[in-house]
Amino acid sequence: MGDKVVLGYWAIRGLAQPLRFYLEYLGLPYEEKRYYKPEEWFADVTSAPLNQHVLVNLPYIKDGDELVFESQALYIYLAYRANKPELLGQNPKEQVTLASIRGVLQDLFKSLIALFTIPEDKYEAKKDDFFNQEVLWIAEKLSKFLENQKWAVGDNLTYIDFQLFEAEEILRNYKPDVFTSLVGLKKHNENFASLPAIGKYQSSDKMIARPFYPPGMYRWG
Repeated sequence: MGDKVVLGYWAIRGLAQPLRFYLEYLGLPYEEKRYYKPEEWFADVTSAPLNQHVLVNLPYIKDGDELVFESQALYIYLAYRANKPELLGQNPKEQVTLASIRGVLQDLFKSLIALFTIPEDKYEAKKDDFFNQEVLWIAEKLSKFLENQKWAVGDNLTYIDFQLFEAEEILRNYKPDVFTSLVGLKKHNENFASLPAIGKYQSSDKMIARPFYPPGMYRWG
C-alpha cells in the first residue's frame, strides 16, 4: 500500500465523481490522475504498470503496487482500505437491497446516456418525450423507494448512496423543476449534501462542478 491512493480518470465527473465523494468521506489520503486528452490516457495504458494488466480500464485505483479496475470493484477495495466494510452492507438484507438499487441505478444511467447521445439534429425534437418515457419512470421508482428512509438501505449509509447522489445531481441540474417533485430523491440529495465531508469537498477547488459528460460527445453535461 502507498501513502496515498491514486484515482485515475478523465477530467470530468462521469463514473469517477461518486468515487471522489467516497474518498472524501472515507478520509483516505489520495490524489488524482486526471486525463484531459485521449493521447494522455493512451500513453499511460500502453506503458508499465498499466499495460501489464488485462482488466485495465478507467476509472482505476493505484495503491502502491496494487492496481484495481472497474468502478464497482473500487468501492469494495476502498471500503476495506479505510477499514469501513460496513459501507458494503452490514448484513445479507442490506447487501441484497444494495444489489437491487444498483441494478435500478444502472438502468437510470443507461437511459440518461441514451438521452444525451441522441443525434444532434434530432435532440431538441426528441429530448422531452425521451425523458418522460425512458428516464422519468425509473427516477420516480427510486424516489418512491427512498421516501420513508434516510439512506438506500435504511438508517445506514452505504456506497450506493454515493452513486445515488450523482444520479440526483444530474437530474437536479438537467430538470430542476422535475427534480423538486421527486420527493424521495430530493430528500436523499439534501441528506447527502449535508454530510460534513461532502459539503467541505463541494466548496473546495478540488470539486468538478461540470462537465458531467465528455464535451462534444453528449448533447448535455
